Amino acid sequence: MKELRVLQIGLGAIGLEIAKLASKKSGLKIVGASDLVRHVGEDLGVILGSGVTGVKVVSDYRRALKESKPDLILHATSSYLQDVYEQIVECVKEGANVISTCEELSYPFYKHPDLAKNLDHLAKKNRVRILGTGINPGFLMDTLVTLLTMVCQEVESIVVERVIDASHRRQAFQRKIGVALSEEEFASKIVGKEISGHVGLEESIAMICDALGWKLQRIEAEQPTPILASKQVSSPYYTVPAGRVAGLQQIARGYVDGERA
Repeated sequence: MKELRVLQIGLGAIGLEIAKLASKKSGLKIVGASDLVRHVGEDLGVILGSGVTGVKVVSDYRRALKESKPDLILHATSSYLQDVYEQIVECVKEGANVISTCEELSYPFYKHPDLAKNLDHLAKKNRVRILGTGINPGFLMDTLVTLLTMVCQEVESIVVERVIDASHRRQAFQRKIGVALSEEEFASKIVGKEISGHVGLEESIAMICDALGWKLQRIEAEQPTPILASKQVSSPYYTVPAGRVAGLQQIARGYVDGERA
């Protein structure tokens, strides 16, 4: 079987885990790696703990594209489609398939119809595929939910709830959800978009409605609200006194035929 030449773009916490997994998969060969600031100039194999491979991390993904000539891009740089759109376009124009962790790319047709249409056109023109996926969105709150409806003769409404114990997550994730902040600090960071909540709720709702043939009229997504600690709690990174932020919650609703779906 022909090995697929793989370029890893983005070497944050998620990107490194993806690269580590890909490096162990038969049929895949990592031939390039890129990140704007992390590990530039270092050997990717050394970073992953597997020994010297000769694959050096470069800061310019365009250079990595030209030099490595990949069949497949593993892309993990941003949650927002507008931020990664040009990156995806350039990868596709080089004839590479793309798998991305970009949450908005999991179902871009609702919030970014023009960008989605352009990417679809470019992918078909260059005979490649683009997939935005991950544990969520991409599986837990949409693909799995849709799969479970297959045993139902009729579906009138769907409620999906996901609960995460953030105390075991990395420090950057805990910081992103506002752990240990006061209510006032949390509210300020929401306004300043330093806390974004869950990116992908709207994409999951739109994906489910499309799969079920429901004509989605609109989606209402609430701002994240803080969950305050009722007593002191701790993680490896933070000690959260009672009354401070221990997490957040967020709700989004889709409407079909004037009613909440």
